[in-house]
Amino acid sequence: MVACPSVTRLGTRRAVFATAGHVDHGKTALVRALTGTDTDRLPEEKRRGISIELGFAELPDDAISFIDVPGHRRLVHAMIAGASGVDAVVLVVAADDGVMPQTREHLHVTRLLGIDRVVVALTKTDLVDAEIRALAEADARELCAEVGLEPISVIATSSTTGAGIDDLRRELARVAHGLPSPPSTRSVFLAVDRVFSIRGAGTVVTGTLARGRLEVDRPVYVVGPAGVRESACRALEIHGRAEPFAVAPTRVAVNLSKLDKSAVSRGDVLTVDAGLSMSSRLDVALRVLPNETVDDGDPVVVHLGTTRASARVVRLGGTVAHLALESPVPCIGGLGFVLRGFASSRERGAVLGGGRVLDSAPPPLPPRRDVAARAARAEMLAFAEAGDMERAARGMIELAAPRPLEPGEVERRLGIEPGSLTEPFAALARAGTLVSIAGGRAYTTESALERLENDALDVATLHHRNAPHEFGISSETVRAKLRERSSRDASDLVLERLLARGRLIHVAGGLVCTPDVAAKRETDGAAQSEVVLGLLDAARLEGAEEKDLVARSGLSAETVRTTLARLGRDGVARGLSGLWFSERALDELRRIVSEYFRTNGTLTLQALKDLSGVSRKQAIPLIEQLDREGTTRRVGDVRTAGPRGNGP
Repeated sequence: MVACPSVTRLGTRRAVFATAGHVDHGKTALVRALTGTDTDRLPEEKRRGISIELGFAELPDDAISFIDVPGHRRLVHAMIAGASGVDAVVLVVAADDGVMPQTREHLHVTRLLGIDRVVVALTKTDLVDAEIRALAEADARELCAEVGLEPISVIATSSTTGAGIDDLRRELARVAHGLPSPPSTRSVFLAVDRVFSIRGAGTVVTGTLARGRLEVDRPVYVVGPAGVRESACRALEIHGRAEPFAVAPTRVAVNLSKLDKSAVSRGDVLTVDAGLSMSSRLDVALRVLPNETVDDGDPVVVHLGTTRASARVVRLGGTVAHLALESPVPCIGGLGFVLRGFASSRERGAVLGGGRVLDSAPPPLPPRRDVAARAARAEMLAFAEAGDMERAARGMIELAAPRPLEPGEVERRLGIEPGSLTEPFAALARAGTLVSIAGGRAYTTESALERLENDALDVATLHHRNAPHEFGISSETVRAKLRERSSRDASDLVLERLLARGRLIHVAGGLVCTPDVAAKRETDGAAQSEVVLGLLDAARLEGAEEKDLVARSGLSAETVRTTLARLGRDGVARGLSGLWFSERALDELRRIVSEYFRTNGTLTLQALKDLSGVSRKQAIPLIEQLDREGTTRRVGDVRTAGPRGNGP
């Protein structure tokens, strides 16, 4: 991109107009007459005399950009891409033809995308008399009324003679200057419609900046089938002029850094939000055109921005519907979309309807048999459709529970201003309607946390039933089970609440158990511990295996195992290579060995056997324990006094 002096008046709101109308009604000729720019740039367009791709021109003095869209029926997808994100439409109707099929279809697309400003340009008026021209104007007005639009004005023109061109130019300037100021937003959304490379500059993308502000040298992200890729605005141009920034709505060319041309495609989205991702499902407000039907399960093609995807429609009641896409698309809430008939359906590409995305990343639909869940989903979407975004956001939190949602995710899905939910969510948390997770990083409901608490107790209870010999279940195991349905932060909070309220008891070593298990084990365990410890004391340094203790105590194998684990935890017994010893017996051995070192420098295994009166079976694990704890130190095949031993 070559830098050149800027003539754009910084701070002036640019207006973006798209042409619409039937093929060969003179859209490109009209733009050329208005601006002096021929928007047909491709050799095929020159040869055939029709527009195939989007064309672009401007009226610089009035800060107006034009998008010249193809009129052929087979190129409706290009028209939809060009009309997305514009301020107004110039509906072109040839006076000698009047309203034709693509005139009607283009105007329906205009309405479906939420564009309600239309200026009608009657073209080729030099070819008809006054009566035919009046009929064409009436025809155009009737069509506008049919789709619920009132044209701002109807201007008669001739691109051949120049008649009416100045009037149309003045009218478009008047409309442009009367447009409201675009809302200030931190969100950025630009659907890419062209990608090319310039020697010495690199990758360039163009599109209509529909939301937000782009600035040179600021980071941006390209979102598409290849994922989210980081880049930066190396340079910006608006109709060939270098600019330090661009504010929506405007046509803009962006020179991207770090990305090769092959890494970006038409249909990708340029944004400053690294969290914007691809969506495989959309919840939408759907309006079906008169004389068309869109039934539950119908295959359709969804046009969104400059991309499209095949989908299935699920009607949720009223105007609310769910679109299950066969391939994901980059999307945020609030975008307009258009539905066309699937290739194999009877409509074969006809525009069926369209509307607005209410939730750009909804979860899968509940099963049809879960009528209540589907009704709750439809109610939340109805709030979004009505513009009550706080109630919609709260409903989204409730539907997602027990998985907490971050405010940024909700804002992105609904398409509302980043940061706008921070204070409302905090207020709902203070009122107890929502629960703040991790200091406001995410939110859920109190009832959801209570369900998670009950789930945690169920996990612990099942573990106690299946492993009665164990003192408890690992708290990390409980967290992992809860994370399957919620999040790490939520599972941490649930465990903290359970421990604080005494619904779980911390045992030791990261283990937890239920209060009834803790109480029962404390009562039963005291007597059982006394029996088993008495047997270990009696066995002295001979020790005892678990099966021997079962036989001598009359307790079950599981009870003996549990009791030994408890005695080991309390530090009054120790298991060594399958043998259990009381700590009192081990203390006696330590005293004997320390006394031995007062008169001897080394200790052999045989000497230990003689001192303790045990066999090799007991002597080996005993002397290894003395080594580990520092009572002895191994030197070759003998031991010397360790740090805890008393040498001579």
